[in-house]
Formats: sequence, C-alpha cells, structure tokens
Amino acid sequence: MPVSNTARPINGKFSSIAVWWRVMHYLRPYGKLALFALIGLIANSALAVLIPRLLRQVIDDGIAAADSGFLALAAALIVALGVLRGLTGFLFRYFGERLSHHIAYDMRNQLYDKVQNLPFSYHDKAQTGTLITVAISDVDEVQRYFAYGLIDGLYTLLLIVGAAALMLSANVLLTLVAFVPLIPLAFLSVKFVGEVDPRWRAIMERLQKLGNQLQENVIGAQVVRAFARERHEVQKFGAQNNLLYEEQIGLVRRWATFLPLSAYFVSLSLGAVLLIGGLLANAGVAGITVGLVVSFNAYVLLLGQPIRFIGFVIILTTQAITSSRRIFEVMDAPMTISDAPDARPMPPIKGTVRFEAVSFRYEPNLPLVLKNISFEARPGEVIALLGLTGSGKSTLVSLIPRFYDVSQGRVSIDGIDVRTVQLESLRRQIGIVLQESLLFSATIRENIAYGRPDASFEEVVEAARAANAHDFIMEFPDGYETRVGERGVTVSGG
Repeated sequence: MPVSNTARPINGKFSSIAVWWRVMHYLRPYGKLALFALIGLIANSALAVLIPRLLRQVIDDGIAAADSGFLALAAALIVALGVLRGLTGFLFRYFGERLSHHIAYDMRNQLYDKVQNLPFSYHDKAQTGTLITVAISDVDEVQRYFAYGLIDGLYTLLLIVGAAALMLSANVLLTLVAFVPLIPLAFLSVKFVGEVDPRWRAIMERLQKLGNQLQENVIGAQVVRAFARERHEVQKFGAQNNLLYEEQIGLVRRWATFLPLSAYFVSLSLGAVLLIGGLLANAGVAGITVGLVVSFNAYVLLLGQPIRFIGFVIILTTQAITSSRRIFEVMDAPMTISDAPDARPMPPIKGTVRFEAVSFRYEPNLPLVLKNISFEARPGEVIALLGLTGSGKSTLVSLIPRFYDVSQGRVSIDGIDVRTVQLESLRRQIGIVLQESLLFSATIRENIAYGRPDASFEEVVEAARAANAHDFIMEFPDGYETRVGERGVTVSGG
C-alpha cells in the first residue's frame, strides 16, 4: 500500500529519525494486527511482573506462617499465570510476525513497481546487484526489525516500567540499590549504538559491492573464460569478500564485548540486592523482609535477559534504518520521464517520424551526444543511421518511444510531439529490435507474445514465421511451449 510520508533529507542524506518515522507509517493499514500484538505484549509483561510479587507473599505469608492452604493456592496461581503467559506470548509473537511480513510484502511491491517505472537514465547509472540487494536483503532487514526489534524492544520497555513501578511501591531503598548498577549499562548501550550504526552501514556497502561484482561475473562468464581471466576474477572477488569479512568481524567484536559487560552489570545489581537487602532484613530495617529480598532478586533476574537483549534490539534498529535509507533512496528517485498532466492517448500511428533540430545530453553537466539533428522518415521508408561507435545512433532511436527526452528540439510522430501523449499508448504502437536480445524464463510462446499477452496462438506463429524462427521452434519436442532458461540460455538469442 502506498505511503505518502517522505523522509526529510538532512545534509544530503536522510536523518535516522526521519527514516524510522517513515518506516513506522507502514503500520497504518494493519492497525488491528498491531493492536492484537500490543494487547498480547501488555498482558504478557503484566503477568511476568506479578510472579515475583507472588513469591514474596509465598515466603512471608505462606512459609513463615506455615500456611499450607495458602501455599497450595499460590502454587496453582503461579501455574495458571505461566499458562496465561504462554497464551499471551503466542498472541504477540504470532501477530507481530504476521504484521512484519505484511509490511515487507508492501515495501517489496512498492520497490519493484518503482524500479519498473524508473527512467532509463536511472538504470544507466544504477547497478543491477545493488537493486537486487535492496529489494531482497534490505527489505528482509526491515521485516526482522518489526518482527523482533520493535516487538521485543517494546516488551523490554514494558517489563522495565512495570517492574520498576512494583519495586518502587514495595520499597524505594531496595529499588535504588537494584537500579543504580544498571545506570552504567544505559550509557554503555548508547555508546554501543554510536559504534554499531556506521559499522553496519559499511557492511551493507560491502555486500552491495560484492553483489554487483557477482552479478557482473555471472552475466559476463563467457567473456571471463574467453580471455582466461578466471584467476583474476577470483582474486578480485576474494579481496572484496575479505573486506566484508573484516567489517563483520569488527561488528562481532563489539557485540561480543557488549554482551559480557551487560551481564556483569546485571550480576552486580543482583549481588547488591542480596547483600544489602539481606543485611537490612537481618537488622529489621526499612520494613525489608526475606520475601521482599527474594522478590527483588526475581525482578532483577526477570529484567536481566531483556536488558541484555537491548543490544540486539539496537543492532536490529540500526540495521533497519540503514536498509530503509537505501530503500527510500530508490523509492524517491526522480521520475524524469512521465506523462504530462494534460497528456492524451496516442492515436493509431500511421508512421511519419520527424526530428526537428534535436539535441540531447544524458546529464546537464555532460556534453551533447546529439546536436541539431533534423530528418523525416515516412511510412514504408527504410532509414539507415551510419556513424562511429558511440556516435549516438541508438540514443537517437531511443528518443522516439521516450526512453529519454530531448534536451532541445522536438520529436514527433504523425505531427504529434511524443512528449504530449501517454507513454503506454505510445510505446504499445512501436516495435523495437534491441541491440541486446533477452529471453525471459518462460515459454517461447510467452516470450514472443510479451508485448501483447492477449495475442492468439495463430498471431504468435505468424510473428515467428516473419522472423524465420518457426521451423527451428518446431524442432523442440514441446514446440512453442518449450521453456527457455534464464536469459534464454537454451536457445540462441539471435
């Protein structure tokens, strides 16, 4: 589903907050799923923080008073709370995962639609491997954030708030003892974010370069082998792969440092509660009991894993923001070729093509490729364009279906400027034999009828006969239903 909000560029790049906020707008169409997940989160965290409070009562009121009836009731209640936690855990995890895949589905469709409609000038500069990485790997990172980073981040926040509220209501002094060792952990987490974000950006850039190189070598496999450059390409790929390895090891090193440190601060909090709480309980000071000390240790243990998980949430968040930034850079690429607001359908073409003082350059800062070209081609005429390699012959022909727009002058068909008509109605009436042949992974019939999917079988055969292809097509056991491989590897491109 389309999302109109755009991230505002800051210093030529998208700010992290703006990118995150834009990604969050993908939740809008799925409010019910988000609500169910949130209800499950709140219920699960509430049940979790109630168990330590119940343990306090078991020790102070049940064990100390030797009340076996109360102990039996408390045990049954703890079991019931465990069952409810399992059910609510399933609720938020199921709907959270489902929500994340809906968002990835929408984002990937939007991205593919954008790529299909981007002008040729964009594809001239963009690398195929980059677009593939963005459409697959980067969207997957966003999906993982919604499934785990956002859900578990909210769960951790709810646990901390709920536990802190119950701890404060039970005993302020012991709460301060429990939380003071955790304050350095918060600063450590902030520092960790600052170090992880640039490292993850570097990893994504390395992955992009590696994907581009792999894609180029797969397509150019024949050229590599023809010049016996296999060893060179292997070494070249290995060098890039080693740089990626070094970046990943650097990130792992920071992650491996953060985890033990976070565990240390949690253990420090646990030890402080046991020591100070035990001494105060023995002294009978501040209303601290054995049950209270045990419940506070249960709270610290309950918070320990989520707090340590903060590092993982941070990584998922920074990865998602980095990937989203790359996704939005593609989505926000300018559409330089589009229908004019008052564009009308192209009438049936008769075939008079006229170039009137046409000049063209690929970019405003580049020299002219075509300069002051004028000629007319009438129906039935055969026009040959002669010139050196790179002189602009193919570019000139590409101006007719508006693969590019002229920089100066005018291209018209039957007296109608091609810029004043709807692109689809124009291109559907123009046939082009491209310099590079491409066969899709489909049947021969589907490839021939690609421009007219509704063409009858007789029309497909007629087109094949006109191209002198019918006879060799019929040599295949399945004829026109023969499937050709990627890029037509099972048949000749000619």
